Amino acid sequence: MLQKQNGEKEFLLKEIHHRVKNNLEIVSSLLSLQAARIDDEDMLKTMRESQHRVQSMGMIHQKLYTGKNLAAVEMKGYFEQLGEYIIDAFGFDPQVLLEVDMERLELDVDMAIPIGLIVNELFTNALKYAFPNGRKGNIRISLKEIDHILQLDVRDDGIGQLFDAKPKGSGFGTQLVGLLTKQLDGKMKLNVDQGTSVSIQFQLHKAA
Repeated sequence: MLQKQNGEKEFLLKEIHHRVKNNLEIVSSLLSLQAARIDDEDMLKTMRESQHRVQSMGMIHQKLYTGKNLAAVEMKGYFEQLGEYIIDAFGFDPQVLLEVDMERLELDVDMAIPIGLIVNELFTNALKYAFPNGRKGNIRISLKEIDHILQLDVRDDGIGQLFDAKPKGSGFGTQLVGLLTKQLDGKMKLNVDQGTSVSIQFQLHKAA
């Protein structure tokens, strides 16, 4: 009886994650359709960035319903998938290479989603500002546990542009990263030296 109940719960959780992922795919498609009708370049960029945020969340739920642990996301594989998606979406392949320097690490969904959104913003920012005029380079993502603290590092070897610092930038990406970092009780440091490096520390909440 208990085994049957556990099986039913697992099925329901998989179905929930599957439906959430499908709903996010619909939202992403709607944003794509809307973007196709926009002529203003700045508005078009905003719509595409919103689509990338939705996709970053959809990938989390895809990994949850296809993985063995329905409560945890394996972050190394997720970052690799997310980074490759963003590079392709911006047309930076093979100009910019992605390096995910970390061991396998599982986080619960409540932590994985905001960290995924933070990485999405930092990665997008690097592609927008760090590699102008066909400049080649690398973006390195690292997420490691050190004494019950999660250390997230996103670094590029580009021109050293401050995060979301273009005069025409809305600053939304900066605000979102700050909000999500605060939500996770994190502390962020930014360094501009031979590229741009952002480091954020969070208290670790391991997946069940």
